[in-house]
Amino acid sequence: MRVGQMLESGGGLPFAPMLDVIFLLLIFFMLITRYLPPSLSVSLPEADSAAVDDRPSIMLSIDETGLLVVDGVEYQWEALPRLLDGSDPQTAVRIAADRETDYELVVRAMDAAGQAGLTRIALETMPGTGN
Repeated sequence: MRVGQMLESGGGLPFAPMLDVIFLLLIFFMLITRYLPPSLSVSLPEADSAAVDDRPSIMLSIDETGLLVVDGVEYQWEALPRLLDGSDPQTAVRIAADRETDYELVVRAMDAAGQAGLTRIALETMPGTGN
């Protein structure tokens, strides 16, 4: 039966199954974005005690050139304190800095988080090889 004939006969379009599919897609994309890697290509240092932490957090990525990305969006360093200000104090800040990143930039990110009242700061690493 064609859609036009279905509408003329009063059958209408079945919206409930379409809504189910839309909600399933929405849930899928909400979940999958949580597990996407940082948008910058950073070479993380290794640590034998590295562990996975899936709690909600703010993700700061810093590449070897000093480019700053906050939750997947590129920002200037001057905007970082304003971005973090007003965040829930229980929110964790995860810093993924390339192994070639200047240490001063990592400290600058940690300082901005501390000034915003965020004390749960974690440095991202890759699991070590055990050597």
